[in-house]
Amino acid sequence: MVILGILAAVALPKMINFGASARIASIQGLAGSVKTSISLVKSITAVRGEGTPGSQANITFVDLDAATKMRVWSGYPDRWCDGIGIALQGTKIPTGGCYLSPSAVPTGDYTFYGYGNSQIPGGDAGWRIENAPDPKLCSVQYTYNGSGVPVVTANTSGC
Repeated sequence: MVILGILAAVALPKMINFGASARIASIQGLAGSVKTSISLVKSITAVRGEGTPGSQANITFVDLDAATKMRVWSGYPDRWCDGIGIALQGTKIPTGGCYLSPSAVPTGDYTFYGYGNSQIPGGDAGWRIENAPDPKLCSVQYTYNGSGVPVVTANTSGC
């Protein structure tokens, strides 16, 4: 019985923490994917050109494939669901678009929020895992203001 008690005291916390470990790994993996998407967009625009001009200054639309156009701001994915938001495969742009909308856009295990929301640290664009203990701090944050290089941050303290 003593051995079972010791095993339970040691093994149970490790088993309970599997959910947190899985969420942390998921957020870190997503952050890596977002960084890769940024590089891919830069490569596409270097080969094909800056894309089709949009109606706003420094905005273009780049064809990622035959059915997907990404909003690009000054050479990098913009901070809306039709910009960096579609970096995650399977993202569906809401009817009516999402430019200037911080509304939630569910995509698989994550929810994307555009810039200016209260769900991602700093109001930046990004994704979060809604069932995490603190979803705001179990998120990937995309910081970009139209100049310089975007910053991607994996927030895992709330996972």
